Amino acid sequence: MNEQPTDQVPAVESAVESPCGMVGLTPLAQQYLDQTRPWARFVSIMTFVTAGFMVLTGFGMLVFSLFGGFAERSKGELGPFGSAIGAGLLSLAYVVMAVVYVPPGLYLFRYASAIKRLKSSANAAVLEDALKHQKSFWRYVGILMAVCLAVAVVGMILVVVAVVIAAVMASRS
Repeated sequence: MNEQPTDQVPAVESAVESPCGMVGLTPLAQQYLDQTRPWARFVSIMTFVTAGFMVLTGFGMLVFSLFGGFAERSKGELGPFGSAIGAGLLSLAYVVMAVVYVPPGLYLFRYASAIKRLKSSANAAVLEDALKHQKSFWRYVGILMAVCLAVAVVGMILVVVAVVIAAVMASRS
């Protein structure tokens, strides 16, 4: 019983070799791309929806903090979030995160659209367009992950420094 898996690429003779040495798109490769397209489209749409909810959350927080801050300030107290300024900065952070979410969604949406075009007109330019958008998505996500990792490391260092300073100040009193 020596069966090949169904997703294994058949013998190389089904692929077409071009003059520049690149291998053409096999039917199995087209099938994989077709199966990828709905997921890329779904994730891109979910990215846009998430960004929209982040913007709504940010503006909602800003409005509620301003009204709550004004109401409590008239009594001489701070608002429910501590201050309208702090909540305003937090709401601005939500809006900035929403803006950061949009480009990968666009890259995935364009990638899915190019895969759909590839099915109807199988030429190298359409495949290159799809791969360009996929490359842009992964480059953006990679850079974003590196930035997030750097921010996390800096945050951990700041927390350690704050704990050490608090311990030193507590030991002096």
